[in-house]
Amino acid sequence: MLAAAVAAAFASKFVVVAGAAVAAVVAALWLDRGSIRAVLRFSLVTGAVFAAAVASAAVTWMSGWERGLGVGGTVLLRLVVLATTAAVVARHVDAEGLLRAAKRLRLERLGLLLGLALNALPHLSRTAATVWTAHRVRSGGRWSSMRRLPELAEVLLAHTARTADRAAAAAALRGHTALTRATAPPASSVRVVVVAGRPGSGKTPTMAAAADELVRRGVSVAGFLQPAIVEDGRKVGFRLRDVVSGDSAELARRVAQGSGMHGTSFVFNEAGFELGRRALAGATAGVILVVDEIGPVELRGGGHWPGLRRALATPGLGGALVAVRRALVPSLLDALDATDAVIVDLESDSVDDAAAVLVEAIMAGL
Repeated sequence: MLAAAVAAAFASKFVVVAGAAVAAVVAALWLDRGSIRAVLRFSLVTGAVFAAAVASAAVTWMSGWERGLGVGGTVLLRLVVLATTAAVVARHVDAEGLLRAAKRLRLERLGLLLGLALNALPHLSRTAATVWTAHRVRSGGRWSSMRRLPELAEVLLAHTARTADRAAAAAALRGHTALTRATAPPASSVRVVVVAGRPGSGKTPTMAAAADELVRRGVSVAGFLQPAIVEDGRKVGFRLRDVVSGDSAELARRVAQGSGMHGTSFVFNEAGFELGRRALAGATAGVILVVDEIGPVELRGGGHWPGLRRALATPGLGGALVAVRRALVPSLLDALDATDAVIVDLESDSVDDAAAVLVEAIMAGL
C-alpha cells in the first residue's frame, strides 16, 4: 500500500494525490503508529507547510489564487506521503537487512549505501531541525534568514559529509568491505601475519614482544607500534613509536563524540603520520615489517595506507606483521589481496604465547 501511495503521489490530479496521502496514513497506522508521531514532529510539519506555502505563493503570483491553492495543497500532500513512507521504512528496515537482500542480488555496494543512508536519515533530520533553529536565531529575522539560506545549505552539506564518513567507518568496523576497499592492493606476495583482537586485547604488547624476539634472532625489522596514551587511568589517545629508532610522536587523541576526524572519535596529529611514513620507508630486502595497527582510515586509502603499500612492494621484503581489530580482518585481507596470510587471533583459547606464535609464523615465510 505504501509503494502504491508513493507512485500515486506523483499523479497530476489533486484527488489522486489526496487518496495517496490517505492510503499512506492508513498504512502507517496499521503497520506502526509510532511512525505517525515521528512525522508529526513540529520541525517536520513546519518545514512541509513552509514548502507548500512557498510553492502556492509562487504559482498564485503567476497563475491566480485557485491554481496556487491547488499546487500548494498537492505539494503538501505529496510531502505527507513521502514523509510517512520514510518514517515507516526507517523504523522497520535497517542496513543489515538491505545488505543481505542486496548480496543475494549481487549488489552489495548499492545495498550498503542504501542501508547506511536509511540509518542516517533520523540523525540528519534531527540535525537539520537544530541547525535551522540556530540559523533563525542568528539571522535576527525571517527575511534575513531567507537571504542566508545558502550558508545553511553549506552547513548541512558539511554535516552530511561527516555523517557519511562516520557511517562508512562504522560499516568497516563490522567487516563490510564494499565501501572500504583501498584504491589498489599492494604489489606484493610476501607472507603477512595478521594479529587480530578487540581493543584492549593486547595487540600492541604482543607485537612489541615479537619484534624484540626477531631482533634477538638477528632478523632486521622496520615499522612502528602505537601504544596507548593513558592519563588518570583512562586511555585518551595513541602515540606512534618507530621500532628501530625509538622515536615517538603523538598520533591520535580522543575527543567528544561527533567531533573527531575521518569518521572516528579521534583527532589526528600529522607528526605521527609523518613518523609512520619514515618508519615504513625503512623497509628493505629481508626486513620484517611491523605495523601496529591498521584501521578503517587505512582501509579507505588514508592514514598509513600509502606508506604501507609502498613498503609491501619492496623487492625481497621478508614479510609483515600487521595488527588489526578482529572485525576488520576480512576488510584487511581484501585490501591487501594477500596470497600468503596467517591469522593469529589473540582471543583464541589455543594461543598460549602469542608473540612466539607470531615469530614462528613469520620466520616460516623467510
